[in-house]
Amino acid sequence: MAALLLFATVLRAPLTVIPPMLGLIRADLGMDAATAGLLTSIPVLCFGLLTPVASRLLSRVGINLAALYCVGGIILATAVRSMGGTAWVFAGTVLLGITLAIGNLAVPMAIGRQFQHRAELLTGAYALTTNVAVTATTALAVPAALVLGWRWTAASTGVVLGLVVLAVWVAVYPPGVPGARGWIRRRAGHPELGAAGTPGTDHRSSHARRRLTVLVSVAFAGHTFAYYVMTSWLPSALAELQHMSGSAAGAAASLFQGAGVAGPVLVPFLAAIRWPSRRIVILMGVAWILMPAGMLLAPAWWVAWCLFGGVAQAGFFTAVMSVVIRQSRSVDENRRTTTVMQTVGYSVAAVGPFVTGWIHQHVAGWTLPFATVLAVTVVMLGAAILAVRPASPDVPSEA
Repeated sequence: MAALLLFATVLRAPLTVIPPMLGLIRADLGMDAATAGLLTSIPVLCFGLLTPVASRLLSRVGINLAALYCVGGIILATAVRSMGGTAWVFAGTVLLGITLAIGNLAVPMAIGRQFQHRAELLTGAYALTTNVAVTATTALAVPAALVLGWRWTAASTGVVLGLVVLAVWVAVYPPGVPGARGWIRRRAGHPELGAAGTPGTDHRSSHARRRLTVLVSVAFAGHTFAYYVMTSWLPSALAELQHMSGSAAGAAASLFQGAGVAGPVLVPFLAAIRWPSRRIVILMGVAWILMPAGMLLAPAWWVAWCLFGGVAQAGFFTAVMSVVIRQSRSVDENRRTTTVMQTVGYSVAAVGPFVTGWIHQHVAGWTLPFATVLAVTVVMLGAAILAVRPASPDVPSEA
């Protein structure tokens, strides 16, 4: 479990260290806002376009070895991204997106393989770990860059952390051995789940399975679109709307990521006290909607909206991923459903930061960008509510 969660830390920190430093990067490399937005859009586009390829790799070589490829790629990509001019930055960014696409699939597959009986808890722990790493990089990026420069700051999140993850993963999940080492499994007190998963967890027809896949894909697309727009441009929006310095805006925006620590804790707790999945999804979805709506109507209350949005973005992710993991009859079915969901979701999300940067460059203010995110989150919630029906095996009849 510790190895899995440590692996999660390196899947987002190399991405989220960039947005707070966009001003420094633009000044150094002479980029406009739309081009700078590509630095966060390109990896997400890679998630969407290359997830089917990553799925094939995982099917062929297994979770353990594929995760090693992912970490090795992160180390190389973050080093390349910090080496030279604009071409090097974009080359490293593309390579980072390719390798992270593997990790995005490896984590839910590993949870389904060994922790399907605790899907909400482990998915929540995964989201919690990711949010802690993202919060730290968002808050510390600009202060570190002012001392070390943006290149060394950007490289350290992948190279240093990646080497630690690589060593731990090889020790716990050696290539070619399914699951963790035998002594870890015995001490954990339960056997590893095989390819068949937990029998009887899903009695859906193929038509119902396809319907579920479509709906969770739409919900996930709305979530990732909103998340990456807010992650990329919230520091810039706060700097303009609240007249903050770049360092202060980066620290303020970290509140959005920091509040995400509560979401992955709240969802397993609500599930443990037998809250229906639909009620959890509605709670997280409404809280998500409050953030763009609040920034649109009352930006002076940005602290409250960041808190609502932060809790919701991590909680909504946990709820949706848990549904997919619990309702998959095997690791392979988990892989196929997650592949479709992430391909659609990240392909849609990839346009978010770029389009937002273009809109802001051509339309004064932040009204239209926040209105766009508001509309997307409303669609997201509608699809999620339809996906989590009372007939779902993981949802109690009172849902």
